[in-house]
Amino acid sequence: MDIINFVCDIISSPWLWLAAPLLLGWVWVPKTAADDVLCSHINDLQTKKVDTDYSMPYKARAFLAADQLNIVDSTLTIVELADESYDPSADFNVGTYSYVCPVTGYYLIKGQITYKNLVADKRYFAYIRIAAASRGAHLIHAAAAETLSVTVSDIILCNAGQAIQLGAYHIAGVDTVDIDGDANGWFTHLYVHLLSI
Repeated sequence: MDIINFVCDIISSPWLWLAAPLLLGWVWVPKTAADDVLCSHINDLQTKKVDTDYSMPYKARAFLAADQLNIVDSTLTIVELADESYDPSADFNVGTYSYVCPVTGYYLIKGQITYKNLVADKRYFAYIRIAAASRGAHLIHAAAAETLSVTVSDIILCNAGQAIQLGAYHIAGVDTVDIDGDANGWFTHLYVHLLSI
């Protein structure tokens, strides 16, 4: 960011406007209010580190490492995402299975739930939960009693402090449906990335 300050100093320096015609043969142009606006805008971007830090620290990916068993029929169940693939800003709480938004902004949220021990011809859902309210859902009707992955994704404006969770729901008529977990986090996971503020 030092180079940005240097450029702003050069642009706003009255000596630049006096020396430029002599050095480069330019016609003298006085400093304008637009120069001040440009430098002000650059300084604003510097203070919003999220906008200029392309490593974007506000992101996390959590997953279910072991099966979550006996999901109750017709009852929203929070998926117990207790392991992380990455979480550079430590915003994912493995105790509550939730990502707590560090800043207000637009977040890309994607979840996947892999169900097993299904009942054929029933419906299986994946929900995005924000502040204990459902904000996005996707369902698949299972034609066979096979393993089934249901994904849900959206870009949602979230407030700082709001918790994002992955919810499971099925209408199978039994309480023996399971959520498939694995040590690599391939089957059931949630990731959250801040896109902009």
